[in-house]
Amino acid sequence: MPELDDLGLFPLGLVLLPGERAPLHLFEPRYRQLLADCVLDDRPFVILQDHGDGASPIGCRARFIALGRRFADGRMNVTVVGEEIVRVLEETSGRTYLTAWVEQVPDDAADAPDAARAEVLDLFARLVAEVAGSATPPPVRDDIPLSYAIAGMIEMPAEPKQELLECRDEPTRLAMVHDILAAALEGADRERLAAARARTNGKVALP
Repeated sequence: MPELDDLGLFPLGLVLLPGERAPLHLFEPRYRQLLADCVLDDRPFVILQDHGDGASPIGCRARFIALGRRFADGRMNVTVVGEEIVRVLEETSGRTYLTAWVEQVPDDAADAPDAARAEVLDLFARLVAEVAGSATPPPVRDDIPLSYAIAGMIEMPAEPKQELLECRDEPTRLAMVHDILAAALEGADRERLAAARARTNGKVALP
């Protein structure tokens, strides 16, 4: 039977992935209390995607890792990092913020083929080179699936990130990330072509 943890919940309009770092602005007293409790007890909490009419039951366990700025009125800018995927089972009580019993949701055992990993890494390098002008290899960690490591470095809407979060199959996730990267690269190519046409009055100069 999986081990259960009673953790604080932080419903937000964003999705955090394992290994991803994200800034948060804490202004409600209950979430400032969540920060204090987690730091004092060295405990994680759970970020859940808030749809407006409720939160997803599948979220990412997270930890506060840095305090960026503390304002005079008590508000704070902090940085968090994602850890494991968890499922909310039953809400608990006794705190000023939401809490619940949660269980870890492990991946299926199968990893993605080496060819699929290499193709995604190549697409990512090409996209970074297109956008930033130089290819920077993504940080690859043994404890973070490659799909999450790559997706955590891409700006994307919450819904596809939630799909990645809930998918427990790394080959399927990597295929999803491949499609996201390919679409982004195609979009970058179209923008570059449009800029070239604008500079040449609609005509593209041949090399």
